[in-house]
Amino acid sequence: MRGHSSRNQRVNNITLTTIFFAVIIVTGMLLPRIFSLVGTVIMTPVHMVNGWYETSEQAIPVLLRDKSELQDRINILENELLIAKGEDLTFRRLKDENTRLRALLSETDTQRTVAKVIARPGDIPYDLLQIDQGSNAGIKENALVYVGQDQLIGTVFQVSRNYSFVQLFTTPGVEMTGFISGPEVVATIEGVGGGVARVRVPQGIPLTIGDLVYVPSVQPGLFGRIGFVANRPSQPEQFGYITLETPLQSLYEVGVSDITVPQATVESINFGKQSIIAERLLIEEAHTVSFEELLSDSASASTTPEASEESI
Repeated sequence: MRGHSSRNQRVNNITLTTIFFAVIIVTGMLLPRIFSLVGTVIMTPVHMVNGWYETSEQAIPVLLRDKSELQDRINILENELLIAKGEDLTFRRLKDENTRLRALLSETDTQRTVAKVIARPGDIPYDLLQIDQGSNAGIKENALVYVGQDQLIGTVFQVSRNYSFVQLFTTPGVEMTGFISGPEVVATIEGVGGGVARVRVPQGIPLTIGDLVYVPSVQPGLFGRIGFVANRPSQPEQFGYITLETPLQSLYEVGVSDITVPQATVESINFGKQSIIAERLLIEEAHTVSFEELLSDSASASTTPEASEESI
């Protein structure tokens, strides 16, 4: 009995194993067809709708296609607009830089060197600028410094090889002769400090806001315009205050001219006086009166009247 049961058990196991593998084989053979059938059933409506959308001439698919095409075209145009804005910004930057450089370099007979402002009041004492060009670029002391084509703002007062310092005409103690275009008068321009200068004129002269002030000894020599007038009738003089058209904190580049301001010294003035006296004051026998003889003659001429009478 036991042998018969064991034999049946083995037969059953073999049968179950055979059935299991048969099911797996059949499933593997039928599974692609099942997937294909399911995919066909599911995707057929999708393909039908897509074909209807792409090829149908009915109002709804045509409207949807047009809307999609318009949206695509809008996206393309927006991208082109962004690119154009970038190119336009670059063009405007180059144009602005070209205009600024042409103004700094000017179109006069003088040569100018463009220099960038690397330090300004706040970093260094007021009414001074530091520029990035020095003697290596041909910068000289007392050279005139411009903003734009003709606005004169100061002179170079210290030069190193790779940088220089500019003293503005608004520095306290700086004085120069100016010409006021409104009332057509000559007045002294005085540095006040803090980026401000002033002109003083007598009462009665029609000094008004907006009058241009020039430095007539320099061409071009526009200094600025009067922005404020201080006029008290009880005072014998009135003042016109001038500030730089471009704020100091906004100065980016300046033009340094090759023209320098001549500096007069006491020795040169005395030498000039002696030359004039030696050339123009002559006595008999073509004897030239020297400067020392003139001083001695002046001293002898200032003797007392009593001594003169005794000599007579």
